[in-house]
Amino acid sequence: MVSFDQFRGDYPSKFSRSFTTAGGFRRMMAEGANFTSCYYDHANNITGPGHATLLTGCYPVRSGIVGNDFCDLTSGRCGYCAQDTTGTFSAANLRVPTLGDLLRRSEPKSKVVGIAIKDRAAILMAGKSATSCIWYDAAARRWTSSAAYPQPPWLSQLNAKHNVDKYIGAVWKPITASNLPDSVDGEGAFPGGSNAFPHRILDPSHQKFVASVLISPFSMEMLFDATRTVIEREKLGRDDAPDILCVGVSTTDYAGHVFGPDSREIEDMYVRADRHIEQLIDLLDRTVGRRHYVLAITSDHGVAPIPEILKRQAEQQRAVIDAGRIREAEIQKLIDSAMVQTIGARDDVAESYVREIYEPSIYLNWKQIANHERREAIDVAVRAVSSHPGIGIAIATDSIIADRRPSSIDQQLWNYIRNSTFAGRTGEIVMYPKQYWIIGGNAATHGTPYDYDRWVPMMILGGGVANITTPRPIAPVDLAPSLATMLGLRFTTVDGSPMPLPPPAPSLWNGKRKNGR
Repeated sequence: MVSFDQFRGDYPSKFSRSFTTAGGFRRMMAEGANFTSCYYDHANNITGPGHATLLTGCYPVRSGIVGNDFCDLTSGRCGYCAQDTTGTFSAANLRVPTLGDLLRRSEPKSKVVGIAIKDRAAILMAGKSATSCIWYDAAARRWTSSAAYPQPPWLSQLNAKHNVDKYIGAVWKPITASNLPDSVDGEGAFPGGSNAFPHRILDPSHQKFVASVLISPFSMEMLFDATRTVIEREKLGRDDAPDILCVGVSTTDYAGHVFGPDSREIEDMYVRADRHIEQLIDLLDRTVGRRHYVLAITSDHGVAPIPEILKRQAEQQRAVIDAGRIREAEIQKLIDSAMVQTIGARDDVAESYVREIYEPSIYLNWKQIANHERREAIDVAVRAVSSHPGIGIAIATDSIIADRRPSSIDQQLWNYIRNSTFAGRTGEIVMYPKQYWIIGGNAATHGTPYDYDRWVPMMILGGGVANITTPRPIAPVDLAPSLATMLGLRFTTVDGSPMPLPPPAPSLWNGKRKNGR
C-alpha cells in the first residue's frame, strides 16, 4: 500500500508525458487495474482522515479521525489524531480496525509494517496491531517509533543508512524538460531560497536544514530507500503468512503546499516518484513474484489550485472566478465580535469565545459562554462565520447529527459532510470555504468537499488482477474490503465494498499459501 500524500486524480495523466520510464505508473496502468474516477465521499479531505479511511474502509463518521487535531467534547481534552492521552504516538484514537488489525487476528505470524515521513500516515494505515511502525522525527533527525509498537531490530541500521545528512550540499534540479513555467507569482519559496530552480539544501547548521530536505525529492528518495531495506530485513511476503506494508509518501504534500499543483516542482516530484515505483515493482517481482503480491497506489486527498493564480488566469481571459483566502484569525474575530454583541463583554477580555479551530471544526470556549443558552450561542457563531465572503458552508454540528439538512446544501454534499462528522469529536460548528477558496497561509491546500480535493488515483497491480482502465466510479473506502477479500478476510462493518476487479478478486491466502510464497 503506497499513499502519495496530496496525489490528485488527474496527476497520472497530467504528468505522464514527462515520465521517463515504462516501469512505474505506466506499468501500473498498463498491467494492473486503473480506476480513473476514485473520489472520497467525505468532506474533510486532509491527511489524518484520509489515511484513516484507506485501510479501514470507514469514513470519519466511523473511524473517529475527524481531523489532524481535534477536541474530545466529553473529556475536554484537545490533541493530535495519532497520540493517546499520555502523549504516546499510537492508533488509540482510531475507533475501527485496519486491514492489518484484521489480518493479525486471523494470522498472528503475519507482519504489518508502517513507514512514512509523517507519523500519522504510518500509524493510521498500519493500525494498532502493527509489528513495526516507524516515521521520521524531524526534530531528532532520525527514524523512530513509539512504545505503542515493538521496536524493530533494524532501526539503527535504517538511521545509519538513510538519513537527511546524506543530502548535505545537494541541489534539486529538474531531471526532465518541461513546458511548465519555472517561477509563477503566487507560489511559495523553497526554505532559504526562491520559487525557481535550482533549490539548494541548506547548511546542516541552519534551523531549516531538515525542512529543506523534507520538502525536496531527496526525502522521498530516503523513504523509498528505507522501504526497500525494511522489505529485505523483514523478508516481507516470503513465508506462508501474508504480510502488509504501508508506505506514506509525505514529501509530495510538503512540496504541494508550497509550490501548488501546477508547478514545475510537483511535476518533477512525480517524475522521480515514477522511478521509485519502478524500482519497488522490480523488487517485489524479484523477491515475491507478481501473483503473490498486490501493490495498491492511491492518496489521502487531492489539492485545490492556488487561488491568487486562478483569479489572475481568469482575469487574463476576461473572466471572473470567485477565489480567495481565509485566515483563521478572521473567523475568530467575527465570532468574538458577534458574541460580544449578543452575550456581552467577556469575563476575561484576553480570552476568546473560540477555544480552537481545527478545520473544519470550530470548538467554542464554554468557560466564556457558560451562563448563556447553548443553542443561541451556537446560532450566533454560525451566523458570524457565514458572514465571511469566502465561507460557503457554516452549520451547527447538532444539525448534522440530527440530519437537519438546510435547503441550501444539496443531498450529495450533505452526505459528504455527514460522513465527516463524529459526535463528541467534531466541533460545535463545522465550516467549509466556497469552491476555489482556501483556509490558511499555505500557497495551496485542501480540506474541502469539492472534486479537486476528493479526487485521487487508484491503481492496483499483481495478485492475478487483470488489466483494466475504467471510469467506473469507486471510492477509497472500497480498497480495504477489496484487499480483505483477496486475503479471505471480512470486515464486520465498513462504508466501502469490494471493487469490481477483473477477474473477481482471487484469494491470495486461504489459511496457508503454498510453495512458501
